Amino acid sequence: MAGSRAFAVVRESVIDGAVRAPPSKSFTQRAVACALISEGRTEILGPSTSDDGRVAARIAKSLGARIKTGNGGWLVDPPSRPEAPEEVVDCGGSATSMRIFTAIAALSEGATVLTGDESLRRRPVGELLEAMNALGARCFSTKHNGLPPVVVEGGGFRGGDVSIRGDVSSQYISALIVACTRGDSGTSIQVIGNLESSDYVRMSIDVLRQFGGAAFPDFDAKRFIIPGRQSLKGCRFVVEGDYSSAAFIIAAGALAGNASVTGLNPRTSQGDRRLLEIIGRMGGTVSVEGGAVTSLRDRLRGIEVDCSEVPDLVPVLGVLATQAEGVTVLRKTGRLRIKESDRVEGLVSMINKFGGIARVDGQDIIIKGPTRMNGTEIDPKGDHRLAMAAAVAGLIAKGETVIHNAGCVSKSYPSFFSDLKSLGAGVEVRIG
Repeated sequence: MAGSRAFAVVRESVIDGAVRAPPSKSFTQRAVACALISEGRTEILGPSTSDDGRVAARIAKSLGARIKTGNGGWLVDPPSRPEAPEEVVDCGGSATSMRIFTAIAALSEGATVLTGDESLRRRPVGELLEAMNALGARCFSTKHNGLPPVVVEGGGFRGGDVSIRGDVSSQYISALIVACTRGDSGTSIQVIGNLESSDYVRMSIDVLRQFGGAAFPDFDAKRFIIPGRQSLKGCRFVVEGDYSSAAFIIAAGALAGNASVTGLNPRTSQGDRRLLEIIGRMGGTVSVEGGAVTSLRDRLRGIEVDCSEVPDLVPVLGVLATQAEGVTVLRKTGRLRIKESDRVEGLVSMINKFGGIARVDGQDIIIKGPTRMNGTEIDPKGDHRLAMAAAVAGLIAKGETVIHNAGCVSKSYPSFFSDLKSLGAGVEVRIG
């Protein structure tokens, strides 16, 4: 797709078929980060070639890694320690990469400057920088406002005890867990308040273990112990399918026919696997056989969902809710205001534009259904998850739905529209 010039036209459709889940960008980013600070070569098989996956590889190269692509994988040969790049590091729109590699940049000998696109420069990083400084690193926000660009002066971590809030971004904790394996001594991270999106921290620890690293979590006490001076070892890392992206196809099946997604790990640490449970609670039909998840169109009922652990599911849950009998309440959605866009405002506006009934009440989104949806024009504001949610809504909307800037889906799921079309959806992507 040709970026912002591409738009998608979606027509009311019945779908039937199967697609393979795209590789997880979250696992890919973490595997690249661990490979960068490991000893010896890492082979990453089936990496995500989404925008965010490629950003992680590009940053690792700028920090001294040599990466060869081909044969369905990446070969990563790391430097003896991360190298301070001569140029500014562009993290694009990837907040995960920005935060994890900001921490890793502290392991270099010189200064690293990291920035990103307009949306990324609105996303906070201040509390991570404060924690890094408390652990002996030297770093700051160039505008002293807790937002990118940031400067990391290098020199490493001495280790020690640090406290950090858990309700802004779990990526802060993931970043420290990975980078502090190379600290001069052990690090103890105490999370203050609620630890939201905790499954992403579990994912980081799982990836670290595959590289021979160790972090000792106590999720009940919200405390993480990371021994220092660890030597990670390059490995053969297989990237599993992405539940966050598959969620849109699974939801499409639950609303518009029958859809299967293969290549998903039923024992994954990915938190967005919870979609299957949520659809079941709504009365939908979802089955799991091996690595395949199948959803069938069925009557749905409104429920309440605590979204603090599954913020990336909120856009597609909102679309499901428009067809559920009664009221659906999506609780604790406040963090979605600092994603790629203000997803709270974007989702509510999108649903109402389709003819649905949605409103915001504090940190909750309240949706009443079922409603007959009508095709409309949607500007997702460059937000990949809103664009994909709009496409799912378009499958059940009378007439045509036009989604502008459709190329933004490449951030996580480049083949989304072609996969949807392969299921029989009336989808065309055009260049305007």
